Amino acid sequence: MKALRATRLVALLAQMAICNCRGKSGEASVTEGADRAGPKPGAATEGLRPRPDPVPGASSLAGQSSSTAGDGASKPEPVGGPWVTCYAHFRPTTTPDRDVNRLALLCGPENGMKMVGTPLTGDASDIPVEHLLEAKPGECFRIFAVATAEVLDLAIEVRDPKGVPVASDHNGDRWPILNPDGPFCLLDGGKHTVRVHARQGKGSYALQIWRLP
Repeated sequence: MKALRATRLVALLAQMAICNCRGKSGEASVTEGADRAGPKPGAATEGLRPRPDPVPGASSLAGQSSSTAGDGASKPEPVGGPWVTCYAHFRPTTTPDRDVNRLALLCGPENGMKMVGTPLTGDASDIPVEHLLEAKPGECFRIFAVATAEVLDLAIEVRDPKGVPVASDHNGDRWPILNPDGPFCLLDGGKHTVRVHARQGKGSYALQIWRLP
């Protein structure tokens, strides 16, 4: 009788130990699942927003430090970080001028930028539309644009005073950001040209240019 009770006690303790282990394993899996990040903005419908290829004549902020400035204010992150997360939940609707204003306000002030001039509009087709951009050497900009749904791929390119491309868009959607991961900086001053055209489709667009002060 004593041997039978001892056997039952050992079996009960073993069962309790197995249940406890399973409980801990389940808790760990819930924590890991909560930490996983979702897809990048637009991945489900308009594709990922890749980092653009470097273009000769443009200076990147990637090599600069994001250390604290001498007056105690923090410099903006060079690339990534808030430059990308600012548009994580943005989706274009049917009104380009309101959409681009919403997009620019999400990403401009948060990263210490100010709009240059006034919002620009135009008709996007396979024939480029040109907008003037007056720049000083070393100034850094970001361009936001949104087109109507009929435009499947809106392209932006910036050319220097000699007509040489210095920054271009490779996003492959109707709401390009140049650049998607941070601003681009111009080596030369003078009158630059922002060229806009549709790679696919035709429609209207709205565009805003923002600059780091």
